[in-house]
Amino acid sequence: MTTTAPARPARTRRPASRRGVLVYAVGVLVLSVLGGLVMASSPDPETSAGALLFVMSPILLAVGLRTIGREGWADAGLRLGRERGWYAVALLLFPVLFLVPVALGALLGDVHLAPGAAERFAVLFATGLAARLTFAAFEEFGWRGYLEPRLAALGVPALRRHLAVGALWAVWHVPYIVAFGDGYTGVPLGLQIPMFSVAVLAMAVIWGVARDRTGSVWPAVLGHGMANAVAWPLLSADVLVLDSPLVFGARPESLVVLPLLVLTAVVVYQRWGRTSVGTVPA
Repeated sequence: MTTTAPARPARTRRPASRRGVLVYAVGVLVLSVLGGLVMASSPDPETSAGALLFVMSPILLAVGLRTIGREGWADAGLRLGRERGWYAVALLLFPVLFLVPVALGALLGDVHLAPGAAERFAVLFATGLAARLTFAAFEEFGWRGYLEPRLAALGVPALRRHLAVGALWAVWHVPYIVAFGDGYTGVPLGLQIPMFSVAVLAMAVIWGVARDRTGSVWPAVLGHGMANAVAWPLLSADVLVLDSPLVFGARPESLVVLPLLVLTAVVVYQRWGRTSVGTVPA
């Protein structure tokens, strides 16, 4: 007579918990502040270890909770997903939005092309694209790869979830902005931070809906990376000279872009966010 050993129970992913979300939120904010302090004490904040700690904090917390915390990777959105038209939205949204202030400012005489602007833009865009996409992935693996699906699993309604992610995303940026001071923008920080926060909330709705519709984190990575890859060359004095950066800057929070971005978020949510197909893997 032979006997068989009892089968080992399958390892299962731990269910979503408020504790995991709290650990994530507190963790990214702590690392953000630490990164900002190191940046503020560095002669070159952008290339300091603090900047790397700052930008990597979302993915560090997400990977830690999914591995050490044994939450698993089933809902991380690592596949390309469904409804792939959202990739076109991600690719084109910010190039189109940033074209508006540049064109309008040029018509009104407030935006001036530097000599060789087109060639300089092409070089800066091409050489910076890989890094901008990588840094976007560091962020989005946390915001849309971890926090969005974790809140969804806890039953948080879609719009409230997107805005909660956006609020944390905005606060997380503050130490970085303060560490740069006047080097980040010519706009006073008392005005810059609130306007930027509104822009981040709008972006959180757009990329949150894209995450729901596709089940993938990659549209957010692509859209986030493209926004930065296009904005940084356009903000270079070697490409554009701006008489009124608060109005015509190629930034999500400029006075021309911000209302367009908020309107886009409203339309995206009204059209696609109310009938989301869920943040489950596709």
